[in-house]
Amino acid sequence: MALFAELADSRLLAVLRGLGATEQALARVRAGGGETRVQTALNAGLPAEFGERVRRQLKRLGGR
Repeated sequence: MALFAELADSRLLAVLRGLGATEQALARVRAGGGETRVQTALNAGLPAEFGERVRRQLKRLGGR
């Protein structure tokens, strides 16, 4: 329920719109679970570095 409230926040939606579909999916999965960024990426069949890439993108977009 808390994740839904966060996703309803227009600021978060603006940040997510700045990501590609794969990055958005990874960010949503990561936000909802207790896995590390690396584990989330690996579970999605992506390279471990992809999780760090999404973290950097979220930080950059969130700072706007």
